[in-house]
Amino acid sequence: MGSTRGSASVAPILLALGVLGVVVAGVTVWPLVAASGQQEKVAERKATAVVVEPRPCGARAAGDIVEVQLDGQTRRATFDGCGHTRGQRLEVMVPARAAGDLRVTPVKTDESELEKLARRTNIVLLTLAAVAGGGFGVLLGRR
Repeated sequence: MGSTRGSASVAPILLALGVLGVVVAGVTVWPLVAASGQQEKVAERKATAVVVEPRPCGARAAGDIVEVQLDGQTRRATFDGCGHTRGQRLEVMVPARAAGDLRVTPVKTDESELEKLARRTNIVLLTLAAVAGGGFGVLLGRR
């Protein structure tokens, strides 16, 4: 009779671990699924910029002033960054339709969707392993 009672008390723990695993997996993967349909690509192109007016970093930093060659013309732009040295070359992303005040950003190193999913999956598996280990510890402690 003791073994029946022991196995009956294991069922709620296993059920709780299973539900927790599904919740953790859902919370981890959901932002990727939700963001995949909402990504809006802004047309940008790569360029090399030269810092002409460095600005110090701080709470009110507006960004360094750089010069960028666009379609054979040299244009001044505000770089989305600060603290560089005068004459430093930076790889930047420039809007495809550069009109008005120009603001450039550093070259992005995007992770592919597969890499994001792999990273999130690793986090899920690590969390589930920790939960399973904790559950196993609870089961061993009851004996």
